[in-house]
Amino acid sequence: MNILWLSTRSPYPLISGHSLRTYHTLRNASERHGIFLVTFVQLPLELEEENLGQVEGLCRCVDPFRIPLDRSRILLGASLARNLFSGLPFVAEKYDVGAMRRRIRNIIRKERIDLVHVDLLHLSVYLDEFPEMPKVITNHNVESLRVYRWSQAERNPLKMLYLREQWRRLRIFERNALNRFDACIVVSKTDRDTLETMGVQSKMFIVPNGTDTEHFRPGGGKTDPDRVLWLGHMDVHTNRDAVLYYWREIFPILRRRHPAARMEFIGTSPPREIVEAAKTDSRLRAPGFVEDIRPYLEKASVVVVPIRIGSGTRVKILDAMALGKAIVSTSVGCEGLDVKDGRDICIADDPEGFAHKTAMLLRDEDLRSALERNARRSALRYDWRLVAEEQERAYQYAVQQHDSPAAAGNG
Repeated sequence: MNILWLSTRSPYPLISGHSLRTYHTLRNASERHGIFLVTFVQLPLELEEENLGQVEGLCRCVDPFRIPLDRSRILLGASLARNLFSGLPFVAEKYDVGAMRRRIRNIIRKERIDLVHVDLLHLSVYLDEFPEMPKVITNHNVESLRVYRWSQAERNPLKMLYLREQWRRLRIFERNALNRFDACIVVSKTDRDTLETMGVQSKMFIVPNGTDTEHFRPGGGKTDPDRVLWLGHMDVHTNRDAVLYYWREIFPILRRRHPAARMEFIGTSPPREIVEAAKTDSRLRAPGFVEDIRPYLEKASVVVVPIRIGSGTRVKILDAMALGKAIVSTSVGCEGLDVKDGRDICIADDPEGFAHKTAMLLRDEDLRSALERNARRSALRYDWRLVAEEQERAYQYAVQQHDSPAAAGNG
């Protein structure tokens, strides 16, 4: 089968949960099908020859496009203001780019495309380019729920009102768009139930996020008994909120409970206040982006996931579980994963509780070891190869819907 794959960002380099999922699911699909990738790029390094080469090796062709609004703060601000007078959510306008639209038309006209894979709700703005073709959408999150939670955490009253209006529009847009797909891929039962409650009637397939259980295999390296690790891209608003919440509200309590605690923040764009503190405190490190996260995970005794905003599931948790790490997370952080508090992971939703469970794991080696064993065992159920089989079922269902006599009669 030939698949036209539309993505909001290049799958490589692997610098976020979004890129990790897109890369692994695209790579597995490419072993069975021909992939025509049309993608936006959000960072200059996505256009570097080495990184594009990683993607081009998986696809029949790759067409990358910049997002015009990302090139100018003035243009972005003007577009946000204009959107106040539109009925559409902002993301539906941001990703509707003429050059992208023309390339989609050109591929459909010249190639025999059997299926369209849309890799995020935002790109459903292009649905009118392939109305009669089999099509599948991957919902990395429930986008309207993510924006609603963002509005709840926002302290700026004007920004909160703007986000609430975006949530209202996005909820309608999300329901209407998803009902035009033959199959919707969701990452968890929680997300499926949420979308059904919103009125989504398209067939839904649960295709969870995954991890590479061979790449993230416990190596028996030496662990620092006092080291705590944050892992994640910190210029994404969901992660930035989480890391600042941890730094300002949780970490001071942890320091009082366990003064020897050493904290490491791994990922792009750490907040300035953390970078400045690390310059004078030897117990803090914020090295930014690293090529290989495994050595940092190996050394950590506890991995923290203090996410308050978002939807979907966190790839970073699955990678840490695969390496057999003890994790403390909020309920939102581990939402949608088949994990149990105190068995595979520790869960806490307030600063005192989060700091208490982190300190407890740092002090209690037996409890930490039990959590590590169970985490690795649970991660094996989320290997990317198993995930690939579920995605293939969604593809076949979408194509069969169009090939069946009933579908032909309804056309």
